[in-house]
Amino acid sequence: MIEIADIKDSAFYKTIENYNFSKLKSDLIAGLSVAALSLPQNMAYALIIGVDPVYGIYATIVSMILFTFVGVSNFMIVGPTNIMAMSLVVSLNNVSDENYLAALFLLTFMVGFFQLIFSFLKFGKFVNYISHSLIVGLSTGAVVMIAVSQFKNFVGIEGETGATIFSNLYVLITNLDLINPLTVMTGTITILTILFLQKLNSKLPAYLIALILSGLIVYFFKLKNQIAVVGQLPTRIINFEIISFQWKLIYQLSSKAFSIAIIGLIQTLAVVKSISLETDEEIDMNREFMGQGLINTVGSFFNSFAVSASFAKSYTNIQVGAKSRFSQFIAAISVIIILLSFKRFISYIPIAGLAGLVIVVAIKSVDLQSINQNLKTTRGDAVIFLLTFLATIMLPNLESAIYIGLIVSFVVVLKKNEEVNLSILDYEDPNKNQINENHIESIKDKKTDENYIIINISGDLHFISSENLKEKLDNYYRDQKDYILRLRDIERMDITVIREIESFIKKVHSGGNTVFLSGLNSKNYERLKDYGLLNKIKKENLYFSTDRLFEATKKAHDNAVERNEK
Repeated sequence: MIEIADIKDSAFYKTIENYNFSKLKSDLIAGLSVAALSLPQNMAYALIIGVDPVYGIYATIVSMILFTFVGVSNFMIVGPTNIMAMSLVVSLNNVSDENYLAALFLLTFMVGFFQLIFSFLKFGKFVNYISHSLIVGLSTGAVVMIAVSQFKNFVGIEGETGATIFSNLYVLITNLDLINPLTVMTGTITILTILFLQKLNSKLPAYLIALILSGLIVYFFKLKNQIAVVGQLPTRIINFEIISFQWKLIYQLSSKAFSIAIIGLIQTLAVVKSISLETDEEIDMNREFMGQGLINTVGSFFNSFAVSASFAKSYTNIQVGAKSRFSQFIAAISVIIILLSFKRFISYIPIAGLAGLVIVVAIKSVDLQSINQNLKTTRGDAVIFLLTFLATIMLPNLESAIYIGLIVSFVVVLKKNEEVNLSILDYEDPNKNQINENHIESIKDKKTDENYIIINISGDLHFISSENLKEKLDNYYRDQKDYILRLRDIERMDITVIREIESFIKKVHSGGNTVFLSGLNSKNYERLKDYGLLNKIKKENLYFSTDRLFEATKKAHDNAVERNEK
């Protein structure tokens, strides 16, 4: 049951509580700007999915109205996005035409259902661990797929959209003789108009103006019967329909819905992180995921396909000066007014114009700076980005690309965590922790009479790093040497790591030498005691950490010196 306290704690209630009419003007301007961007873009995203562009309008209106009430962020805009559209079309690639719409709305409901489960299970923090390289690789691959998938609409070729970049290119190449020059002309005019207007003034609603111009060309030159157009729009603005829950189809779409739910949350997280730099908002991601889940589950009954947070629309909303979440509600109402007022004219908009718009949006969505950073920063980031990108454009479904990206990310993380941080402390002054890159060779070549070596072990040690720990300890081992193992900087160690330390101690003891443990804290002491390792070391050779850095190691050092002088 929802309590009054829960309602008062909601972002919507807090917005109403603090709202005043001085914010209304700013929200009105922002809402109109978002509507001008959303209407043409979201009709184009519907085209990507393979349904009538009117469903893009349905998704726009429903998602924006719902997010006003259930969303957490005051500035983020939700709706159809390129990566969600691509995910949907690829997931429904094998569904027959007569079942396509039913499957689309069922898939959207399932996506929302999984997102609600994620929010109930508190998966908000989990998504934070998804590599940025994976996100960039997936989104870059998706925009390439989107651009290529629209080539056939741009040139007026009839044919099925393929599941990979190669199948899309095959459809285009094998049907070059069917290219419609009028279609290419309207698509090209749309692209050139968008680019010209954006260069002229970035604040102009370039996408909307370009589509209006292409629609006017179709109207005045009577091209409606010669090229594909949007056509007659339904009389109802919001359409409620009961979803057909077919168990066979649910089973077929379940894994795809799970993957798209993750994609939607990744997209939302990326947008939240980006706009937080502009707004200083601190957002509870679990509550945001719940809002996304509610929008998709409820929206699926109103002919809305799966949506997520939008970069372009969110940035437009912020840059124009939105003051609250009501800018999104105003945007939805504006779309309804435009639709009612210009329904007849919208029917003249050419499909090639929408395709041209998609191609421009796709090209502008490629984040060259992020790609360059991923390729140059570390080898691991480059591998994750490249493999995720290639999997996205080459494999027949996006969930495979996601899983490959996650697996590669996991392997890269494991590889990074495999390295153990071991260093030799300076012989003459234990208060100096100087690491020599050639520390192993320096031990061999060091001309000294000391019969002990001080090894500092640090970090979070677990079974993945145990083999590397064994290798390094073996490299440090010298006959007729005592060892001081400094454990103060170990954050955690599991049983596999303790076994390797035990093996090293046995090796030293078998040579007639001694191991001292310094920097012990209560946590590590109890762990080593429970394992039974401390039974193998005399109590006088155990030194606990104090407030003074290296004090325990200094005592162990003095004991080792004294032992060797006897």
